[in-house]
Amino acid sequence: MIVNARVSIVLMLATLVVSLVLMLVPLPTLIAPFRPAFYTMTVLFWAANQPQRFGLLAAWLAGVVMDILYTTPLSEHGLAMAVATYALIKVRGWLWTMPVVQQTLLIAPILVAYEFVLFWVDGVAGLDVAPSWRWLPVISSTLLWPAWAYLLERIAEFEVE
Repeated sequence: MIVNARVSIVLMLATLVVSLVLMLVPLPTLIAPFRPAFYTMTVLFWAANQPQRFGLLAAWLAGVVMDILYTTPLSEHGLAMAVATYALIKVRGWLWTMPVVQQTLLIAPILVAYEFVLFWVDGVAGLDVAPSWRWLPVISSTLLWPAWAYLLERIAEFEVE
């Protein structure tokens, strides 16, 4: 965990941009519904590791950026990111004290909450999204979380040293 280290804003923004690009790169139709939520996982990682510098407002703004790029109802992803980040902040003290498997089990409901907010807002707005596009990313993101968090942690530690 890198909570006590000061990670530069530039590094945080760079990882957010890279994860956003990973979300925007087209995938073949067969595997597209399985695309992990790289951007959401990156936001959650920074909220867990740098809470004094990346809190609810930063998460909401990151979500608004996603809304603009995806042309979704404004602040749909902003609200979902804020809800997920709030949930993460509440369990942050436990997250890094647990083994990787338990961390993954703790992140899974947070990712479900994120997707549920998107599901709810889409329903209120009358938008129809296939269930596979909504819930398969939760599974792939949950499975990828340990590797993604490890990668971001190594990048941050390299920058701090």
